[in-house]
Amino acid sequence: MLTRMASSPRRTVAAHSDDTIPIQTQTVPPPRRKSVAAERPRWEIGYPLIVAAVHFLIVQITATLASLFGTSNNPSPPYGTVPPLPSGLWQHVVDPLRLWDGLWYRLIAVEGYPEQHVWNDAFWPAFPISMRGLARVTGLQPDVAGYLIANLCFFVTMVLLYQLVRVDFDTPIARRTLWALALFPTSLFFTAVYTESTFLMLSVAAILCARIRKWWLAGLLGALAALTRSHGIFLVIPFAVLWVKQNGFYLRAMIPKGITVAMPLLGPVVFGAYLERTQGNWRNFIEVQGAWNRTFAWPWRTFDCAINGCAMTVHQYGEDRTFQASAVDWSWTRQLLDNPSWSLVTSNAWRTRVANSDVLELIMTVFFIVLIVIGFKVLPLYQSLYLVPGILIPLFQPSSVHPLMSIPRFGLVLFPLFIVMAILFRRRIIYLPLAVISTVLLILLTLQFSSWYWVS
Repeated sequence: MLTRMASSPRRTVAAHSDDTIPIQTQTVPPPRRKSVAAERPRWEIGYPLIVAAVHFLIVQITATLASLFGTSNNPSPPYGTVPPLPSGLWQHVVDPLRLWDGLWYRLIAVEGYPEQHVWNDAFWPAFPISMRGLARVTGLQPDVAGYLIANLCFFVTMVLLYQLVRVDFDTPIARRTLWALALFPTSLFFTAVYTESTFLMLSVAAILCARIRKWWLAGLLGALAALTRSHGIFLVIPFAVLWVKQNGFYLRAMIPKGITVAMPLLGPVVFGAYLERTQGNWRNFIEVQGAWNRTFAWPWRTFDCAINGCAMTVHQYGEDRTFQASAVDWSWTRQLLDNPSWSLVTSNAWRTRVANSDVLELIMTVFFIVLIVIGFKVLPLYQSLYLVPGILIPLFQPSSVHPLMSIPRFGLVLFPLFIVMAILFRRRIIYLPLAVISTVLLILLTLQFSSWYWVS
């Protein structure tokens, strides 16, 4: 890491001849800084693109086969209607990967944020706006445009992440990081019409630029990331750490370039200003969380509700409503052990029970917390600190129905988690079996998602 060097003390050096020669003094030069160029390994594109292509083929082939031959669960689209796609290629490629939030992003790309549809305000604008823009330029439908944007962003993400990891670690760790991310069980959301790919691309690009001192570009990318997902505002944490490491904490050095550290905060400011102008309430993107059953709880309360179930109160539609949060349900595992048959695992009842069990949510949440703790030992400080709000915010804002809902998906954009995995699972005898297991889970969860079963 680059640091501001203090001036070196002066040392007195005596000559080695007789005492009549006066003592000479010389200044010991400070150690040379590591040049910025030395922190920029040569760009390598081929390997990251291969990993991204493997991920894409696994998810896309699985989703398409589910669309062609699978049996769909009851759909849950906005306003109860699934908008049709043109028959042919796009129908079987895009349709199984635009479900759930993907259809909400399509809706926003079409109608924006009208005052009568406040539910839209929970979804940040950069991704649906890009869907609308590409659709207008190409004539494609917005959900097709979103599919193309998400997948292109994932390929770019892999190249950028590979470069960033190689700045702080070696190439083998960078390669294992890519595989850990690409084969992670919930990584299907990088290929679906969701914001995960776009946000991860922007956030990784922003941190990489900050790491190599391209601060104005880092600030701009950070602001765009914060317009894509609310978590983007926490880019100010790695930005601040990197700025102090590179420049020291001097107010004079922060003018004017230092303002780039705070530029991710422009995301909620811009979104809030737009909602104030169109809906008369800049806080709608915060208040709408109640409509989506999000409420406040202390993290230990969230875990207690997830494990044992509880009653949670949510301020929703102008009044307080009480919901019964579901406890983790392990009964589907007992059913499978008692009756390991094809008819069971393909039945709607069993697949629905798996989808609503919250087992994945509990396991992944605990796993992420363990990785974060280890991260403080093995990661640079700017990366380990960036992880903390990524897990704390969902624990402080649980769903009143499924307390740990979506955390396995939220963790996808916390890229340092996957660096920790790459460091821990460095022996081939460990990471190869884990990669196989993770790939199998990725396929199974893609089948679930593509058939209208909730995943994360």
